[in-house]
Amino acid sequence: MSALNPDRATLNFLNGFPEKVRKRGEKAQQDGAVTQIFGNHLFIQGRVEDKDGVHRTTLRLQGNRWFGNCTEEKEEVAGAAMYATMLERMHRGEDLPESPNEFDDTPVIDLIEDKLDREVDDQEADFVSKVEKRYRRYVIEGEIHDHDMVRLSPRWEISSYEPLELWPVPPGDIIEFWNYIAYAFYKRKLNYPEFMNAITDLGAVQRKMSDWEQEREIAAWYDRIERVNDRPPQMTPVEAEFRLVSTINEARVEAREEDGEWYALREKQEIERLLDLYRDSALRIDAASQILWEHFLSFYSLNGETGLDLDDEESCRFLNRMFCQEAVSGRLVNLDAREFKVVKEPLKWVCDDDPANPTCFALQLVTKGGEDVSHSVRLLPGREELYQSDETVFPGPPRWLEETEVMPRYLIPKTVIDSLEGVEFLRKIGARLPESMRRRVVDLDLYPRFEMKIVQGLTAAETEHLVIDVAALEKKERRSEKLIKGGWELVEQKPVRGKQLLRFAREKLYPVPGILAELGLSYDEKLDAFKTRITKQFPEKFAEWNERMPDSVEIEMDGKLRTILADPVSAAVRFEVVNQEIDWFDLRVVIDVQGVNLSKAQIRQLVAARGGYVRMDDGSWMRLEIKLDPDQRDAVTRLGLDPFDLSGDTHRMHAMQLADPKAAEVFDPKAWKRIKDSAKEINIEVEPELPAELNAELRPYQVDGFNFLAYLATNRFGGILADDMGLGKTVQSLAYILWLRQLAKGQGKHMPALVVCPKSVLDVWAMEAERFAPDLKVQVLRSRDQLDVKALENELDVLVLNYAQLRVGGDELNKVRWLVVILDEGQQIKNPDSKAAKSARELNAENRLVLTGTPIENRLMDMWSLMAFAMPGVLGSRAYFKKRFDKRKDPNSQNRLAARLRPFLLRRTKGQVAKDLPPRTEEEVYANMDGIQMELYKAELKRIQKALLGLDSDEAVKKNSFAILQGLMRLRQICCHPGLIDPKYLKEESSKLTALFYLLDQLREEGHKVLVFSQFVSMLEIIRTQLEVDSRPFNYLTGQTKDRKGEIEKFQTSKDPSVFLLSLKAGGSGLNLTSASYVILYDPWWNPAVENQAIDRTHRIGQKNKVIAYRLLTKDSVEEKIRVLQHQKTALVTNVLGDEGFASNLALEDLQFILSHGGELGGEAEAGSSTNS
Repeated sequence: MSALNPDRATLNFLNGFPEKVRKRGEKAQQDGAVTQIFGNHLFIQGRVEDKDGVHRTTLRLQGNRWFGNCTEEKEEVAGAAMYATMLERMHRGEDLPESPNEFDDTPVIDLIEDKLDREVDDQEADFVSKVEKRYRRYVIEGEIHDHDMVRLSPRWEISSYEPLELWPVPPGDIIEFWNYIAYAFYKRKLNYPEFMNAITDLGAVQRKMSDWEQEREIAAWYDRIERVNDRPPQMTPVEAEFRLVSTINEARVEAREEDGEWYALREKQEIERLLDLYRDSALRIDAASQILWEHFLSFYSLNGETGLDLDDEESCRFLNRMFCQEAVSGRLVNLDAREFKVVKEPLKWVCDDDPANPTCFALQLVTKGGEDVSHSVRLLPGREELYQSDETVFPGPPRWLEETEVMPRYLIPKTVIDSLEGVEFLRKIGARLPESMRRRVVDLDLYPRFEMKIVQGLTAAETEHLVIDVAALEKKERRSEKLIKGGWELVEQKPVRGKQLLRFAREKLYPVPGILAELGLSYDEKLDAFKTRITKQFPEKFAEWNERMPDSVEIEMDGKLRTILADPVSAAVRFEVVNQEIDWFDLRVVIDVQGVNLSKAQIRQLVAARGGYVRMDDGSWMRLEIKLDPDQRDAVTRLGLDPFDLSGDTHRMHAMQLADPKAAEVFDPKAWKRIKDSAKEINIEVEPELPAELNAELRPYQVDGFNFLAYLATNRFGGILADDMGLGKTVQSLAYILWLRQLAKGQGKHMPALVVCPKSVLDVWAMEAERFAPDLKVQVLRSRDQLDVKALENELDVLVLNYAQLRVGGDELNKVRWLVVILDEGQQIKNPDSKAAKSARELNAENRLVLTGTPIENRLMDMWSLMAFAMPGVLGSRAYFKKRFDKRKDPNSQNRLAARLRPFLLRRTKGQVAKDLPPRTEEEVYANMDGIQMELYKAELKRIQKALLGLDSDEAVKKNSFAILQGLMRLRQICCHPGLIDPKYLKEESSKLTALFYLLDQLREEGHKVLVFSQFVSMLEIIRTQLEVDSRPFNYLTGQTKDRKGEIEKFQTSKDPSVFLLSLKAGGSGLNLTSASYVILYDPWWNPAVENQAIDRTHRIGQKNKVIAYRLLTKDSVEEKIRVLQHQKTALVTNVLGDEGFASNLALEDLQFILSHGGELGGEAEAGSSTNS
C-alpha cells in the first residue's frame, strides 16, 4: 500500500480542526474505525464506526479547498469522523477503491467466481453490476427504494416512494447488503439468480432479522393498541329531520336534531358540520329528509349558496324539482309551517277589455274556475311550469316573462294585441281572446304532407332515389307552405276579409325535419325537394320508418312505394314423397302461392328471401309469408326441414327422422301412411340385459346410453355418443361391444371390434377393458407389423389403434369385416377430406359408432363428416349439406340439424345427469416418459440408488430422510418437466405436459372451466407460458399473487371456458371456486389430505355441478409408487406433516419399492381407474 503525501489543500483541511478533534480522529483511524471508504481525487465517501454509532462522511475538493460534512450532529464527533476519513484516504493512497463494491479489497465479482470455481457469464455479470449500482447508490444516499428493487427483480411490486426498511442495522459491505436484498426476495417468494447463492447465507440473515422483525411486529401492535386506547368514545348517531320553508320571495332549508327546535341552514359552517356527520354515517334521517337533503347538497355544491333567493332562476328551478317529488310533499311548508298544497288544476291567462283603460287590454291570471288571482305568484320554471302562491302550487301556462315574479294582471296596449304577432302571442301562452276580437281572429291549423315517389337516373342511369316534396297545408286551403333547406317558406296565402287576423297552429310542423333525417333525406335545390338513394336495405328501412310516422302527417306515395307497405303474399307449404327405398324417403318441398299469378322463378326468388323483400321486374316490391300454424311450424322444425327450400332438390330422410306425429299436417295422407308404416317396423324400445361379462355397475344414465347403442345396432343405424368428458363413454362402449359379441356368438360368428383413438389414449382402452371386460382379448397395435388379420378373425375381440395407423393401414384393415368400428375422440375426422376421414368411411363394419365430448353444434360441417362415417347419407351429400346448413345464412340451420340428428345422436352434459353422479369423481391419468425426460429420470434414479446403497435398516432411512427427500423431489420434478431441474431443458418434451394439454383441449371444446394445481410454481410458469403462446384465457394464483380476490373474481365471473393455475399451497385452502367443476392435479402431493383440500375448492357449498378430478401420474415412476403407498399405508395417508413427515414415515421396504425400476419407460399418456367419493 503506497500512502499519499499530503498536499497543501489536504494539510489545510486537517489543520482546520481543533487539537482535541484531531487526536480523536487520529485514534479512530488507527483503531480501524473507518470501515468503508471509496472515491477519487475530487470526492471521498466514508463510513466511521465508533462508540457513538455509525457516521457517514463526505469530502469534496472545490477549487483548492476540501469541504466536508457528516451525518453526526455533534460537532466534535463529526469533526473526528471527517478527520479520520481524510487520514484513511492518505493511508490508502493509490489503493483507494473508486466504488464501495469490494469485500476485504476483493471485487465482489471475483469473490463469486472463486466460490463458483468458474467465470460468470455475461448475463450473470450484468446482474452483479446491477447489485453494485444499487449498493453504490445506497452508500451515497443512505436509502434504498422499491424502484431499486424492481431493477433486480421485475416482479417486485412498487407500492411506495418512501425508503424501504430492509435491515436492523445498515449493511457494512456489499456482501451484507446483497444478503439483506436476497432475504427480502425470499420473504416475498421472488426468485433471484441461482449463482448468487455463492455469496448468500439466508440462514444467517434470518437469525439477524428475527429479533428485529419480532420487535417491529410488537411495535406495530402497540401502535394499533395505542390508537384504539387513545381514541375518544364513539359518538352516538344523530337523529335529524329536514324541511323546506318557502314564501314567494325566498326559501330556506331547515333542520331539527333529536326532536329539538327547527333552525335554518344559513351558515356554511353549520352545513359542513351536518355534511361531516352525513359522510360518517352518523346522521339518521327518514326517506323524505334524505331526498330533500341530497337535493339541497347538490344545489349548495353547484351554487355555493345556503339560502334560496327566488328572484334567482336556479333557486326557482330547485323548488320546481322539490314540488315534483311526491315523497317530500310533507316537508315543503310555508311560513305558518303548513304543508303546501300541490294541485292539478292549472292557472291560465285571459285577455279582456279593461273598462278603466279603453286603450289597453288586460291580461289576467285566473284559476281553472275562472276566479281572478289577486296577488303575485312565483314562477318555478321547468318542463312543466309551476306557479307558487303563499299556500298552493299550481301548474300553469307557458312562461313569457324574463323575471320569475309574476303579477296577476298586466295591461297591454290594444295596438300590440290587435296584430298578427299579438294574437299569435295569446295563442302561444294559451290566453283567451278579448271579446271584442274573437270574431276577427281566424285560427288556421297547419299540418304536414309528404308527396313521395321513386325517381330513376338522378345521378346515374342505373340509380334510383326516393324523392319527397314536403308541404304544410290547411284544411280549407287558406294557406300553404313548403319546406326548403332554410325552413318553411310561404307558398300561398288566401286574402283575408276586412280586418280579419290569422293565427297559425304550427305544432304539427316542428317534428318534420327530424322525421326526414331518420331516413337520411337531404334537400336538393335542383329538385326543390328532399331525396335519399334507394339501396338493397331500403324497403325494410322505409317500412319501419313509415310505421313510426305520426298520424298528423298526410302521406301520398306512388304505386311502387305502396307495394312495400302491402300485405305479404300468402303461401302454403307441403312435402311430397317422390321416391321410397325401404326405410328411406325422398322428399320435395312444394309451395302453393295463393291469390297472385307468379312464375316458378319468382316464387323461388321470394322463398329464397325468407320473408324479406324482393324487387320484381316491374319495379315493385313483394314478400312471401308461409302460412304455418304453430303446430305445423314446430313439426317442420322437428323434422329438420327448411320450408323455404325451393331448390327442387330431394331431401333423403329416414323414416325415424320423419316419425313425428305432428308432421302429419304437412304431408298428404297417402304419403304420411307410408312413412308411418315404415316407422312402425323400427324397434325404438330396445332395453336388453346388460352383458353378464361386464365387470361394472353402470349408473342409470350409462344404462340409458347402453340402451341407445343397442337401439342403433338393432335398427342397423350408426350413431354418435357425445357425452361430456368424464361421464364414462368408454365403459358404455365396452358394454356395447360385449353385447354385440354375444349376439354374434348366438349366430355362430366371431367378428372383432375396432377402436380408433388418439395415440395418447391407446392404453386407456386396454386398461379399461381389463378392468371392466376382462373376458375381451384386446390388442393395442404398436406398429404396423403387428397387424395379423388371421388372429383378428379367429382369436382377438378388440383391436385398438391410433388415427395415424388408420391412415397408413387402411388397405389391410379393409380386409376385415368388423363387428363394430368405434372412433374415440371422433372429432379427429372432422375434416372430411383428411386421409383419416376417408379411411374411416371405407372400413367394412356391421356397426359404426363415434364417441366425442365436443358439442356438435359448434361447427356444423364437422358434423357432416362424422355422420358420413357413422350413418352415410343421413345428412345428404356434402354439397347438399353445405347449401342447407350454414349458420351465417340461416340462423335456424343449427336447430334443423339437431332435429335431423335426434334419432342417431345422444348427448348428456354433466349437469343433465347430475342426480346420477356421486358428488365427486376422481380419475388417474397416466403418462409414460420417453426421450430426454426418460434419460434424465434413469440417470437421477441411478444416482440416488447408488447414494443410498448402504442403507440397511428403517433407522438408517430415518436418519437420512432429508437426503432421501431431496432425491425423491428431483425425480418428481423430472416427472413434471425436465426444465424444473435445469432451465436448459425447458424446451424439451414432457409427456405429462402433453397429457395435461390433451385434457385441457377436450375441456375447452366442451366449454368447461378447470382448475390446475401444482406444488411447483416453476411448473405453473411453464404451463402459463404455453397457455399464453396458445392465446388461451387463464388466471394465475400463487403465494406471490397480490390481488388474490381480483384473480378469483375474474375466474368466477367469466362465462368463457378458462384455466385457473394455482399452487397447491396458495390455492389449496381458503378459496371457493365453484364456477369450475373440473380439477387437474398436475403432480401428486405426499399427503392426500392436501390434494382433497384442493379438489374441495370446487366441491363445496355453492357448487351446482358434480366435480370430476383428474390426477396426472407418470407411469413406472416415483409418482406411481407413492400413489400405491398412499393407498396401502395408513400412516402415510393420515400424515399431515408434509414432505418431512412423509420421509420420516418411510420404512426401508417402502424406499426399496419406490426406487425399484419396474417396467420400460416409454409410450404416451393414458387414463386409469376412477374412484368416487
